[in-house]
Amino acid sequence: MKHSIYYQSNLNDSQTGKKVYEQINEEFANGPELNNSLLFQILHDNKDTEYGKKYGFADITSIEEYQKQVPVIMYDDIADDITKMCNGEQNVLTAYPCKHMNVTSGTIGKQKKIPMTQKQNEVFVKYNKMYLDGLKSELLDSSWMEGRAFCTAEGTHSVLPSGITVGSASSVMADFIRGGKETLGAMMEKLFSSPVEATIPESGTDTKYIHARFALMDKGLTGIISAFYSLVVVYFKYIDNNYKMLIDDIEKGTICDKSGLQDSVKESLMKKIKPMPERAAELREIFKNGPELCWVPLVWPNMQYITGVGGNSFAIYDKIIKTKYTGGCLKNIYSGVTASEGLWSIPSGIDTEDGIIAPQSAFFEFLPIEAENDMSKIVTMDSVEIGKVYELIVTNLCGFYRYRTNDAIIVTGFRGKTPLIRFMYRVNRTLNMMGEKTTEIALESAVEGAMDELGVDMTDFSVYTNYDEMAYDFLIEPANQNVKVSTDELSECIYKHMCTVNEVFGILIDMQKLSKPIAHWLKPHSSILYRDMMRNKGVSANQIKPVHVIMNELQHNFFYNLIMA
Repeated sequence: MKHSIYYQSNLNDSQTGKKVYEQINEEFANGPELNNSLLFQILHDNKDTEYGKKYGFADITSIEEYQKQVPVIMYDDIADDITKMCNGEQNVLTAYPCKHMNVTSGTIGKQKKIPMTQKQNEVFVKYNKMYLDGLKSELLDSSWMEGRAFCTAEGTHSVLPSGITVGSASSVMADFIRGGKETLGAMMEKLFSSPVEATIPESGTDTKYIHARFALMDKGLTGIISAFYSLVVVYFKYIDNNYKMLIDDIEKGTICDKSGLQDSVKESLMKKIKPMPERAAELREIFKNGPELCWVPLVWPNMQYITGVGGNSFAIYDKIIKTKYTGGCLKNIYSGVTASEGLWSIPSGIDTEDGIIAPQSAFFEFLPIEAENDMSKIVTMDSVEIGKVYELIVTNLCGFYRYRTNDAIIVTGFRGKTPLIRFMYRVNRTLNMMGEKTTEIALESAVEGAMDELGVDMTDFSVYTNYDEMAYDFLIEPANQNVKVSTDELSECIYKHMCTVNEVFGILIDMQKLSKPIAHWLKPHSSILYRDMMRNKGVSANQIKPVHVIMNELQHNFFYNLIMA
């Protein structure tokens, strides 16, 4: 197997990171040209696959021919081909070697299996590791390299009879690097506070204790790396609720039975810990009055940055982190638009939600959101307009051709010739009972506005389209159980703010085509309980997103059973 040069550098090697950062910034001057070249390389490399022969890849000489000959697809259109690949068949969708299948979280329904090729993995390393190292070296104080990061990444996998692994990409990262598990272990120990017992856990391991305990042990942490800001909130709340146990264990060099860890995991971890009475004394002083506001910079005084999916549809958790835990002292490096299918954009800077299309990560097409299913309206990178919202359609390095991502993005500008984009919402999570087309961002804005007006601290929320009542059901999780606002007051306030964020919604209610929202209070910790349930079902923690729109029976039954009486 060919190994990427990006794995051969030292881990926090600022010079290598800066070199890759500069190279990638040069790409933006000619983004459309590079993107077109990538497409024809993909077509050439895959012309002899089953899919390539079916759609005549060998005969395609222009973008127009590609769009005419190759259909726009969704996952179900290639599900049978994915099954063939899982059974070990080669040259089905892609000629690139594929020995692993990423799995999606199954938020909406059945989990999808996404081929992970070596070429795709190199894209992630180039853009998601080396570019970010260069960006941090360029825009942060150089001391960020002197400490490790609190990284919440973790994942497991299983092996099919064909030998194909299925699960989290991070769990098989050793297969993609020279030196295998030994090298990976050394890399992780240098980069992150969490040990391998948390990042590649045994089945059934509750990793919150391990991540939190090892992070608290290391005073010198300089950053936080997470898939989603919501997951950072989960770990900070775990520390809020368990700091006494964690500090006691740090002081004594023990692992409390309340940690819930299996004996085998405890035995492995005990080889990596020792009594730390001085660190415990520091932490005990910080938490002497409980988890007061903004304890993060006290626990980790050298902390500089946080990176992950935040802002926009994760604004609730962004706000919680800043107001309750950090005081806004950390620099935000908001992740670009990524998915199990690939990486679409990368951060354009510090404290900005605008990302830059990564022109050599996939071939991009853009479907104007108002066109809905009219594929004749699709444009390429050189024709997008600032201020317009598009659904991304991608041809990636894993055998997906003209694939609808369901990611709606807005073009906010250009870096050179390459579009700056911002994630807006998931097209398939837009509520549309009577043509009102309410996005997840609109729901979040209405709920946050209502909570601010009512003076209630909120942890999370979910919305369900209740067709029996022709109404939106809002299920709001308050930060504590002693909320003084009635559900009638809550419903009326949400209704007012919903009419502000979506005028069509209010019009439909006035016309009696929709009913006013019905609001309920959820028991505190409902969102964490949901996350734990999904973890127990084998879903990677990195893939468990907040359930702002209830999409299936499992989610419906779970959250409705937690409504406060």
